Amino acid sequence: MKPRSYASTVLLLTALTAGAQCTIDLPADTVTLYRGYDPLACTTLAPVVNGADPATLVWSNGLTGPSIQVCDTASAWYQVTLTDDTACTASDSVFVNVVDVRCGNNGNKVLVCHVPPGNPANAHTICISANGVPAHLAHGCHLGACAPPPADSTATGDLEVNVTPNPVDEAATVRVHSAVDQRVRVRVVDAMGRALYLLLDADLSAGEDRLLPLDQHLLPQGTTVAWIEARGGSERQVHWLVLVR
Repeated sequence: MKPRSYASTVLLLTALTAGAQCTIDLPADTVTLYRGYDPLACTTLAPVVNGADPATLVWSNGLTGPSIQVCDTASAWYQVTLTDDTACTASDSVFVNVVDVRCGNNGNKVLVCHVPPGNPANAHTICISANGVPAHLAHGCHLGACAPPPADSTATGDLEVNVTPNPVDEAATVRVHSAVDQRVRVRVVDAMGRALYLLLDADLSAGEDRLLPLDQHLLPQGTTVAWIEARGGSERQVHWLVLVR
């Protein structure tokens, strides 16, 4: 048999590599953990893998293996990269959103948004023992503070607010557009509704835009979840804000 040439071998290997396929998929784009409530403070990230054995998985935190357990105290991105026996590579990522639900003088109680049965409009934030959390969750309550209530007045479209990027790694831009002449106040509030930082308090003309820089390092250490609250002359808007510490 005539020996195969080096060139034909290279072509064959190239063809095999080009035809190789591998995939890796983390089931969710975002996973939420609740710091301060142990049953939901950790999660296992386990991707679905399709590739030729042997395959290796390397995580962005340096760990290797088919899965990792995450018990973070601050929100962060995780990426996992697959390399299989055909040199095929693929990667996927997930955002681990950490909500700090600790409360009480010693931080040993849990924030819960209590939703009264049949009266969701009266939802309010309570601080309770961890032992009482399962019963509240079973009745439709949820962990963490309730979102600020909606505006009392009917939204008129006179005020537009956008935050990019969100989640915020280090800094973001808050864009405010006013369709009418009005005074606009924009601030960052925490999960308990306490003001953290005033971004704007000024009169805006009809059609005026304001770009407001938001540096997360100006907010108190440990803040991972907050809201952008904007108030105009006739409406109020609230936007969920996730800070990656």
